[in-house]
Order: sequence, then C-alpha cells, then structure tokens
Amino acid sequence: MQRSEPLRGHKRESCTSDHQNHHYVSPLVSSFPTVVGPRLPCKYRVRRVIGRGGFSTVWLLINNESGEMVVGKLTDSSHTTTSSKGFAAAEVENMRCCSHPNIISLIETFQAGEKYLYILEYANAGDLQTQVDIRAQPPPGTSDGGPIWYCEDEVLVIFAQLALAIRYLHDRRIMHRDLKTPNVLLTCSGLIKLGDFGFSRQYQESVSGEVGNTFCGTPYYLAPELWQRQSYSRKADIWSLGVIIYELLALKKPFLATNLSELMEMVTRQGSFDPLPTGRYSPEMILLVNRMLKVDPSERPSINEILASPLFQTRGLSILKINVRRIKNLDEQVQMRLVEDVNTLLGDNDVS
Repeated sequence: MQRSEPLRGHKRESCTSDHQNHHYVSPLVSSFPTVVGPRLPCKYRVRRVIGRGGFSTVWLLINNESGEMVVGKLTDSSHTTTSSKGFAAAEVENMRCCSHPNIISLIETFQAGEKYLYILEYANAGDLQTQVDIRAQPPPGTSDGGPIWYCEDEVLVIFAQLALAIRYLHDRRIMHRDLKTPNVLLTCSGLIKLGDFGFSRQYQESVSGEVGNTFCGTPYYLAPELWQRQSYSRKADIWSLGVIIYELLALKKPFLATNLSELMEMVTRQGSFDPLPTGRYSPEMILLVNRMLKVDPSERPSINEILASPLFQTRGLSILKINVRRIKNLDEQVQMRLVEDVNTLLGDNDVS
C-alpha cells in the first residue's frame, strides 16, 4: 500500500521495559492483580509505559495467551473534577459504540473502585505528528537536508481514511472535538487509526445545526467558533481536519503564534495562514483545504461534501481502494469493509 512509512531515524518513545518501571507498573498490577501479571491466568503482562497524563498512565501490554500487543490505559478518577469524569465516561461510551477500520477499537474495560483500565487496540507505527516533524527536519543522512514532502497521493490516502472515520462518527452524531496529528495513529500496514476520544461528545442535533458549547480541544486545532465561545457543530471537526491536511501539505501548522491571544487573533481572521504551494499540489486539493479553513462554519463543507468533491470522486477514493487491496495480511473483513465504504461513496457496484 502506498503509505507514509516511518522514516529512518524515527525517535521511539523514551520508555523502558516493565522491570525498569516499577514505580509506574505497581499501580496497574496492584489495582488489577487478576488481569495484569507476568503469566497466565493473568490476561495481560506489561511491556512498557508509553504515555502519562494528569490522571492516567498508558502502557503497552501483551496478551499472555495470544502474544498480541494492546494498549492499557489506567485512569484514577478519585481526584478528578466532575467535568473530567464526564469526558472519561463519554470517551468510553463513544468508543464502545464505534466499530470502524480507521478508528482505534476499545477491546474491554475493567473497574476497581475509582480506577478504570481500558484495553485498546495498538497502532504499531507511531503517530502522524512524529512523521510530520521528521519530514520537516529529517535526521542527518536521510535526505539532502531539505524537507521530505508528501506527494499528493500519499496525502490522499491519509485524508480519505480520516474522512471515512469522521463520516462514521458524524453519522452516529458523535463529534470528536480533538482532531490533531498526535491523535492520528499509524500502523505498519498503512491503515490510519483515529484515537483519543477524551473530548468526544454524542449529541442531539438542533434545527440550526449548533450542537455544543463546551470549550475543549487543542489550541492549534481549535475552530474559530470555539475560540469565540460560540455554539458549534460538526463543522468544528472539519476545521480541525483542515488543519491536519494543511500540516501534511506544508509540514507546518497553518497558525503559529507565541501566545494564546496571538493564536486566537490569527485563527479568527480569515486568510491569516500562508498559501499552500501551488506548484507541488493540485488546485483541487488546495481549494478543498482552503474551504475547510473558512472562519465562517457555514462556508465549510460537511464531511459528506468533502467525500463528494471532485478531488475524492475522481482520485482520492479510487487511490484508497487500490491501496487497500494491495495490503498484505490485512484482515479480509477489514478490507471488504473499506472497499464497500468506498464503493458506496463512488456509486460503484463492484464489491470485489
């Protein structure tokens, strides 16, 4: 599959094995002694810590029976605020009702008092932010010293998969609300996985389409209406997706500022980002990204309008289908699901 391979020089997490991380492993093992341990009958054993947050720690775990690697996220809600508990509950509920090849799966959950252990699918090739950073400043000896630009077909393969994932969410009245390159996870097969549903929300849509008013997300990816504390809709996710695709094309964020006030001024002012290079990418690609970054949400396309655009109908979806069919060792059901999604959007009856 044509994809963004992890480049040589990829900096792995500065994490060590479980026997060097007793300080972090102990809460996991002590809280869930029948679930996490070095051998059966415990279901999982710890490989290493891969992330830490204010009230949660994330481990890479190994299934003791199958040898499969998974992610274990331990959350202690005893010291969290009511709103944080609400976000955590929404994350779990939304992930439980999602089943899509381009969305990280929630495998199972465990609870011990106010501690929760979430077992998640593992994406084994890092995240998109790391790859963008490496391409923007390649390690010595990996290029001629300049950026390693994505070709448009590579961007389309990523863009199409993210669009399918977001379409799936929006069809189920779920807004992600924290779309950003660190939450776009990569696999060695080339499949993109959308993760981190900590700010996601299921909603009942009003007639106006305005469905939320909670300020959340990551500043560089926040839509103007969130900065202005206005009600917002699924179009806020479209803005964030536009920032991600701009980042792939330019190898930098569209809005760079030294403080939040400056960032807000840039985000809420139309046309404050550098134009994308017309010599490197097609007019259709640049036009679509510019539409996604309109300050007025009513001027942004919906996810279905993006997938119905000439860029996707003439090239993007077909390129994705070709690449999906080329993936070796991809689960047959996953392949059929993605091809079926693409065929539906193309109005194509070919389900082979």
